[in-house]
Amino acid sequence: MKSVYPVLLMILAGCSHVETVDTKKTSTAQLEEYYPLSVGNCWTYTTSFQNQSQPDLKVCIVKEENGFFLDNRPVPSRLRFDATGLRDGKVRYLLKAPLEEGQKWMSVADLRTVEHYQIETVGKKVKVPAGVYRDCVVVRMEVRMNEKASMINRMTFAPGIGIVEIRASLKTGAEHLPQSLMQLTKYEPAAAK
Repeated sequence: MKSVYPVLLMILAGCSHVETVDTKKTSTAQLEEYYPLSVGNCWTYTTSFQNQSQPDLKVCIVKEENGFFLDNRPVPSRLRFDATGLRDGKVRYLLKAPLEEGQKWMSVADLRTVEHYQIETVGKKVKVPAGVYRDCVVVRMEVRMNEKASMINRMTFAPGIGIVEIRASLKTGAEHLPQSLMQLTKYEPAAAK
């Protein structure tokens, strides 16, 4: 289970201010509001793993390379928007248009790993240490670990901010065991520096 925490950290990279959007039909331009990518943007998260506090995580976008935005971590995330949505350096989409409840997609990470995504909630109000955010989108990602267990990540995106929360749990049958939690404590947009 110790490998779960780095996987969650890999998902992070961008965020800005709260605003309302039409959540019924969302263009790609509106989708970009849910994860502003700009060199100099920084997000600080409080983190815990299996109910044990971990050091805060500060993620800053440090450069743009070949259309991807890279962050400051030793193995940087590579994120960009295309006509379909927000994708990482591989073929994985973290967020896809249209932002509608029930929207589903999948990603094949390798021959044995298939990630199943679904927009679970649109228009959610979320409270984290950094504040209260409205019109959030919650994306649920599930990946089978073996015949009996799956890992479930719920990523919450706030408009103008980006990821404000990631909750991970281990699903074994009907039981969901909390694994890790990341919550935004501070967002520093490049324009404000």
